[in-house]
Amino acid sequence: MPLGIGDVGASLYQHLIEVGPTPTPELLERFDGLAAETALERLRDMGLVVGEPAAARHPDYALRPMVAQAEYSLARLKARTDELRDVYESHTAHGPNSPIELMTSRQRIAAAFDDLSLGAHREVMQFITWPFVPLTAVHAPGDPARRNPDGTVRRPRRRFIYERAVLNNEPAMTGLRNAVALGADVRVSAKELPFKLIISDRKTAMVPRWPRGYSDQMSTLLVRSGTLIECMIVVFEHYWNEAVPLHSDRRGSAAGELDQIDMSILQYIVAGQTDDQMARLLDKSKSTILRRIKRMRELAGAESRPALIFHAARHWME
Repeated sequence: MPLGIGDVGASLYQHLIEVGPTPTPELLERFDGLAAETALERLRDMGLVVGEPAAARHPDYALRPMVAQAEYSLARLKARTDELRDVYESHTAHGPNSPIELMTSRQRIAAAFDDLSLGAHREVMQFITWPFVPLTAVHAPGDPARRNPDGTVRRPRRRFIYERAVLNNEPAMTGLRNAVALGADVRVSAKELPFKLIISDRKTAMVPRWPRGYSDQMSTLLVRSGTLIECMIVVFEHYWNEAVPLHSDRRGSAAGELDQIDMSILQYIVAGQTDDQMARLLDKSKSTILRRIKRMRELAGAESRPALIFHAARHWME
């Protein structure tokens, strides 16, 4: 019993709980004289034992103040540990001037994200995962942070990969549509993306310090150049090649039977999207999606969706 009362004191207190009030001489005889006398005095001083014959107070009343004090001490110790960790890491290889900077404050992370997103000149590559953060006005082309010194607006290529869960999150869908409206090249991954990621101009990146599901989701790494950036680019390109474009650049057949929406529907079917998900992605009604699929099946002479995809792969898709 970690109460600062020792083994003899713990045995005495438990004995009094189990047996009830006991005269002091009996206790001293049972629990080895001098050591028991010292332990009993300690128990009385701490309010765990009262009266004569000696009686144990109810644990709820006797121990609650100790529990509260221990919790307070533990909270202070944790807070101090966090402070010292930040000081330690700011003076070691994870500081702001190192190849890898560890960021733990929400303000620093937000500022670094804006630097990467708004300050890019050539390209921004980004994994967008749950929890989703909608695109806001600060990222619009007219924002001063996106302008060059001569006043012209920077328009880097933006490649965003959203994971499939975006289809079930209306604020995230709003952000997705805003990204498309601002000229981003958007794809949707049928898989869960491994982590959040943003790479700016292929030389600076942000990534969480810990895997998804880990208790500490705030700590974030800012990586500057080097092999780690190259590894992140490889991971991004892998998921980019597997993801489905939100809007296909492919055209219909030579006879012009299919339009861009039809081609997107075909790609979404291949990626395993449901009718409801396709409707959300294309901002169309489910009945419109079903009607287009039926029309394409009639054009292809296909009795099922797999047969439709087989025909499209051979005759309509590059």
